[in-house]
Amino acid sequence: MADSSSFVTVTDPSRLTDELAKLRASGGGVLVLPPGIYPVNADLTVDPGVTLEFVNGAKLNIAAGKSLILNGSVEAGITQIFAGDGQIKGDPLVKEFYPQWFGAIASGKSDDTKGIQAAINTAASVGGTVVFPPGLYTASAISLKSGVRLSGEKGAVLQNVTSDTLFTGSGISSFEIENLEGKIGFDLNASSDFSIRQLRITENTGNWAFTSCSNGTIMNNQILNTKNLTERIIYLSGCTDVLVQGNRIKNKTLFNGVDANLNTGINASSSKYCRIVNNHIENCGGQGITFDTNIGITTAADRKCYSNLAEGNIVIGNGQEGITAFASTQFETYDITIAGNICINNRYDGIEIWGVRQCIAEGNSISAPAIKDYSFGAINIYASKDIIVNGNSIDSVPTSGIAAVNGSNYPEPKCSNLILTNNRIQNWNYQDMNPATNHDQTCGVNLFGSDFTVVHGNLFLDTRPGRKYAVKAISVVQGRHHIQGNVNPNNLAMDDHVEADMGWAGRQVAERLPMLRMSQLQGDVNGGNAAGIDPGSVWYNANKFALFFKGYEKAMLTPMIIDETSTVGFPTADYAPGYMQYQLQTGRLFFRGKTGSSNGKYTEVVLKDKFINLSRSTEVTKKPVEGDTYYDPTKKKPVYFDGTNWRDYAGNIVSVNP
Repeated sequence: MADSSSFVTVTDPSRLTDELAKLRASGGGVLVLPPGIYPVNADLTVDPGVTLEFVNGAKLNIAAGKSLILNGSVEAGITQIFAGDGQIKGDPLVKEFYPQWFGAIASGKSDDTKGIQAAINTAASVGGTVVFPPGLYTASAISLKSGVRLSGEKGAVLQNVTSDTLFTGSGISSFEIENLEGKIGFDLNASSDFSIRQLRITENTGNWAFTSCSNGTIMNNQILNTKNLTERIIYLSGCTDVLVQGNRIKNKTLFNGVDANLNTGINASSSKYCRIVNNHIENCGGQGITFDTNIGITTAADRKCYSNLAEGNIVIGNGQEGITAFASTQFETYDITIAGNICINNRYDGIEIWGVRQCIAEGNSISAPAIKDYSFGAINIYASKDIIVNGNSIDSVPTSGIAAVNGSNYPEPKCSNLILTNNRIQNWNYQDMNPATNHDQTCGVNLFGSDFTVVHGNLFLDTRPGRKYAVKAISVVQGRHHIQGNVNPNNLAMDDHVEADMGWAGRQVAERLPMLRMSQLQGDVNGGNAAGIDPGSVWYNANKFALFFKGYEKAMLTPMIIDETSTVGFPTADYAPGYMQYQLQTGRLFFRGKTGSSNGKYTEVVLKDKFINLSRSTEVTKKPVEGDTYYDPTKKKPVYFDGTNWRDYAGNIVSVNP
């Protein structure tokens, strides 16, 4: 502050220029402007050593086409001090500007657009802050400028008479917007290094659109009860390295009361290195979060969507999937990580991976006990490849737990190279819907349209009481798979269709560990219900001291006696026909084929370079060698090749076509 000798008071508005020149000649100081209107009819410069002190009611009226070149300081209250259609230029020694200085009233009755824009334009010259004191600001379209920070004090609310206050900008950078309320939209293009945070938006009609933007943060905003029923709420198109974190998007009505595929929560389209983290998205019409390709971008390289992350989000009650990675042209969306999210009661799937390559879905929690609409799986994989689904918790969902589906509209319709490991899958088909009308999606893992899949270490558990329709643990229709080491406490069915190719490049990879049931009940064979036994299962019957095996084709029960004492020779015990005996000490396996005490009632099964093929006989393509054995479903018994003929285990020559 200058001393008293540096103060000059303008007593006559027409002498503004003369008094300013006098103060400049004395080396600077404070020019006091009492109440009144001071015309600026020619360009006027305020030097750095001069402070303009406005008493309430004092205004500089800058004529159209003229400029106030402000290089000094300003002292004023929250009232209008600049008027007219001219411009304010220069390098003012001011860091905070108020829309009220430029004519904004914030009463909710007058149009404050011009005042707000003038404050932003002036702040842009110094990279200053536009501060919004409490009030109801009515504004339409506001053009943002580089280097400007907009900051609202508590109670600063923006509105537009017919729609939203729309912030626009193209090719701008290093700007911030914080702590404003009301109905606000964004339309930003080719802008960078920005921060939009802590806005509280209620009942807006438009969306937040960011096109070809980069290095931005959209953080800790609330968008509540939107009246936008057709557009994405936060839309990143062609963006790079944008962080969307901690935002709350929530509507009152389930699915926002609109049809599916409308009103998506957060959409990163044809974008890369974007992180969608720790947001709460509830009751949107479309997906909660979507990564996809913008089909309006014609250049293939620019259309790609890759290297994006969705982590720690909560998505509830959205009208399509909770989180989706989608490609309009196959594999243009890739390298997407979906981790640690909570997906509850979304209309279709919790997570959907559609036409995507190289995607990880890990550590997510998915449930939908209130949803009855049909879907393909809590995690649905459609015409995708190189996918890892690991460590997810799936509980009480309408259809299957994890489903791989053919995509006939893509060049590579099958899902391939899937790793499904360590997932907890419980109570799928929770609403107990009829499989005939539910796409047969009643499986913990459904490999309907997949190839080259590893299914390992998953827990399949059904605790829903009073089921009308049984559920399956795993269903295999086709393809080559390695299925091993899964936990199935309920001994749920493993639906292995005979079309599935159990060999992979000549090597067995479709291994499935059968259930070993150690029954302690006399005469127990799975409670006496052979039909309830999973094909491929082995169990021990304590009463008969025998192992039993159920084949894949029919309800074939082949009991096996474990002989611990025999050291040489054929069995002496007179077991019933159909029993097998394995001698632990000799390593020899025998089959009881004939009845009574006839000669040849036992046949040794020679285990020399064997294969046992339980597929249809017409699908056995290997040229047989002596000792080869397979179960013939037409004869309904095992047969072996003696080097010349096929024989049953009673020694009879049989006609088969392996």
